[in-house]
Amino acid sequence: MTLPTGLPTLTAGAHDAEAGEACVMEYVSVLAGEPWSDRPECTHPLLAHEARVTNDLSSDADRHHLVPLVGRLFGTSEDSVELRTRLRLAQARQVLRLVDPTARAGAQGYADHALALLDSHDGDLHDSMDVEQVAAAWEVARTTPSREGDLDEDHADHHRNASRIMAFAANPDLTAPEAWSLATLAVAHRVAAGECRADCADGQARARRMVRDLGELVDVYDEVTGRVPDPVSPRDARTLAAHL
Repeated sequence: MTLPTGLPTLTAGAHDAEAGEACVMEYVSVLAGEPWSDRPECTHPLLAHEARVTNDLSSDADRHHLVPLVGRLFGTSEDSVELRTRLRLAQARQVLRLVDPTARAGAQGYADHALALLDSHDGDLHDSMDVEQVAAAWEVARTTPSREGDLDEDHADHHRNASRIMAFAANPDLTAPEAWSLATLAVAHRVAAGECRADCADGQARARRMVRDLGELVDVYDEVTGRVPDPVSPRDARTLAAHL
């Protein structure tokens, strides 16, 4: 790994290029040779968003855990309906890991439906604008009730707010597979609102889990696109971390 001279310190938030500090995505832009940005073109927007959130939630003592992922985040600029669908389904699986297996059946059914829609289109998935399927996914995301349980209110609120993902991520060109993957993620959070076994209300605790989750999302990117990234060795990671 060839490091530019004068690397900034990895900290929370967005920064000016001259500030001597950077978030993880600004770091990626530097190492990729792009103009300074926390939204570099070399990284898929979904991965970049998750990296920014993880960076900002992490404590100063924990933020270095993102360092091994820096080299894997650039070079992830491909995009497709299949990729977005599978990334959202991976996020849903990550949420469902936090609940009892017996509570996962409904969300898993929606995930299976999204995958079936992917498999049913042999041509360009951008042509899979099934208006009825998209409307049905919206209805599921809108009407599925949150589970009631004994979570503290802040924890339950985190999942209830996260379940509104479809309203934020949808667009007029939404395809049926994507719509159902977003509905699956929304339902997963509605389930977790009643019985999540993690401490999602604690931002720093959530960030530690999100580092692992982000690595899994990059794995999904690599699997779908066939990318074989240059490996970041432990020595490379230590070298980069030493400059932070």
